[in-house]
Amino acid sequence: MKSRSLCIASPGVIEIVDQDVPELGADELLVNIRVGGVCRGDVEVFRGDESVPTPYVGGHESAGTVLEVGSAVTRFQPGDNVALLGDGRFTQLSVAKESKAALLPAGITDWQDWVIEPVACAADGVDVAGVGFDDVVGVVGAGYMGQLVIRVLKTTPFRDLVAFDVNDAALSAAVRSGATATYRVDRPADELDKELEQALFRRPMPNSYVLPGLQNGPFDIVFETSGTVQGLHTASRLVRVGGMLVMFGHQRGMVQIDGTEWHLKGIRVVNAAPMSAEDFHGILHRTTAMISAGRIDLTDLVSHTGSLDEAQAVYDASGKPGYVKGSVLFEQVDVGVTA
Repeated sequence: MKSRSLCIASPGVIEIVDQDVPELGADELLVNIRVGGVCRGDVEVFRGDESVPTPYVGGHESAGTVLEVGSAVTRFQPGDNVALLGDGRFTQLSVAKESKAALLPAGITDWQDWVIEPVACAADGVDVAGVGFDDVVGVVGAGYMGQLVIRVLKTTPFRDLVAFDVNDAALSAAVRSGATATYRVDRPADELDKELEQALFRRPMPNSYVLPGLQNGPFDIVFETSGTVQGLHTASRLVRVGGMLVMFGHQRGMVQIDGTEWHLKGIRVVNAAPMSAEDFHGILHRTTAMISAGRIDLTDLVSHTGSLDEAQAVYDASGKPGYVKGSVLFEQVDVGVTA
């Protein structure tokens, strides 16, 4: 049995290839993939990341419908919609372990929005932060992952949720996602600090060990979601004395920080990369349950989508103005039809 698959044949070139579908094991599902999210990592391979050789069939942000189940599978049946973990799923038919699947609602029609794995990454980051009652929370970077973090943060008991970016469209999207206020950060720091001081209540800290000039900043928790050095510096400056800096964005390579600032403010730094999760499968199940309950909204986040045969155009758009997130759609295969 063959499956049509999306392959990065060489940098900048997408080809559709036929792959053999592995034989179904006792604890496995055969899934008709309906959507695959285009991860930043996939885009980097497309642009020529030499650490990943081509040809390459990626795809770890996939969801679809179960066609067949192995003899030992107990949690799923044909016709169920599922989100999957695991790479190499940019293919119409994929075999997955039962343990790597999480149940999605029935009756999904707008598959382009059902990109689940990055939502679980955002859920893990928010879970790690432990947002408390009345916390003032900042999110530096309102791109796709920043929007997801904001939407997951809506399920927590924060008091204020403020987004920061250099792009007005991203900040407008942050308000739709749930931010209570937004600010541009491409301006003098003292100007921004003055605005924040007037707009946000500073938690009294009469007994803290605070040196002059390092009084408590406005934010109890700041998520760095841009993955840029400037974003990390901004997040470090915004967090209060003794507050938490959550490094969620992927800071690539060697990064220079102000160790004096981190030390004298007593910042707690948390690495919220999804690889830090002890049970990411559990996070995935909790995330799909919250999505199914309507607590996390998936709509209006994917900016570019297309069929498998249109995937080249989706990848070509990545990094260009207006691009936020891409997804690739795969054709439906009827339940029970696998040939």
